[in-house]
Amino acid sequence: MNHHPKISIRKWIRHQGSRVGAAALSLSLVFAGGNCDSLNPSFVDLVDGAGTGAFTTLQNAPGHLVVQLVNNAEVDERLVAYLEGQGLNLTNAEKRALRPRFRMRINVTFTNGVTSQFEFVDGSTILIDPRFNVDLFPDLTQNDLDNAVVVCDVAQVEVDPNSDIEVFVPVELLGYELVTVTQGGDVTSRFELRETIPPQFRVLRLDTVDEDGNTVLQANIPVRRAPAPADAPVCGSVIAIEITGVLRVPFLAAVGGDAPSYDRQDPNAVASIGGRYEFIVSVQ
Repeated sequence: MNHHPKISIRKWIRHQGSRVGAAALSLSLVFAGGNCDSLNPSFVDLVDGAGTGAFTTLQNAPGHLVVQLVNNAEVDERLVAYLEGQGLNLTNAEKRALRPRFRMRINVTFTNGVTSQFEFVDGSTILIDPRFNVDLFPDLTQNDLDNAVVVCDVAQVEVDPNSDIEVFVPVELLGYELVTVTQGGDVTSRFELRETIPPQFRVLRLDTVDEDGNTVLQANIPVRRAPAPADAPVCGSVIAIEITGVLRVPFLAAVGGDAPSYDRQDPNAVASIGGRYEFIVSVQ
């Protein structure tokens, strides 16, 4: 995997500064009619990191709450090497900065029962096989949205349980099946290509567990590391949804292992496509 430095949530928040504040307030400010009127230091650092006092003109401003996606996931070195072999030109700095591109919906439910939903999109837009026209993937190139600022009072913040968490798989995937061939009395087995999947967003799946909670099929997200809801956050809080893990795809050795490929009859290989991730939800 790429050995870029991890970003702590607090450090990430401080370095966003006024950029996130301006974008969040212009794009994501939801007036829900709260009564809280205090801002905690984490919020002030986020929306006014330069210390400009931009909010001093807001007399008796209502309280706010920040929801922030922190993408600390990495990209597998073998996948990067494959993309470079197809003509993707990356500087060392760009390699270190690569992040899988995620898409998910966040629900913010207020104490009055109203729910607002945001689609968060974050990650590297340059991460795609250059043989494909990036203009054909508008979901890849759309503007990032990794934060929302809402007015108090909030009852719950959670990743929408009725929608999917997706990651962009930046390469074409070749799906093979093992078939038995009889020829001249000889019986042989060989892999035959059955499907070709272009680069696209792929739904991340939870591990399959038995009734005792033991993992029987490892997929993309451990059950105990799925994003948990943040209930009754205090007004002025920063709710950080941090993603760690590695974007990976299989390379089927039986067909040479030179291109992203998998055995369609191997449930473990199929389940692993897209990588493996953990989610940490914290309230600061």
